[in-house]
Amino acid sequence: MGLWDSLGMGRKGEGAVDAPGRPAPSTGSSAPAHGAHGGVSWAPNIEAGACRGCGTCLDECPTGVFAMGRHDKGARVARPQDCRDTCAKCAARCPEEGITFPGRQP
Repeated sequence: MGLWDSLGMGRKGEGAVDAPGRPAPSTGSSAPAHGAHGGVSWAPNIEAGACRGCGTCLDECPTGVFAMGRHDKGARVARPQDCRDTCAKCAARCPEEGITFPGRQP
């Protein structure tokens, strides 16, 4: 069990959170943080300054799209290509309402 898990900030299911001492799953590409979509038009975006680092998005996301930032202690969009276009659990449960899907059609 890592630090993030002991604090209740670990991700459900398999895979590891980007936490010290625990490597993140490799996808072959490195996606920029905070809503850079890597070519996925409907991936989530974390509004600047909205994230307080509670980890709810990590717990709610079934595909591991989010990771905790190492320096700013907020969540970041780490694997936008894994986001499902029919899922918005992260946005629905974010206590700060800081997750949006700017390219998603209503």
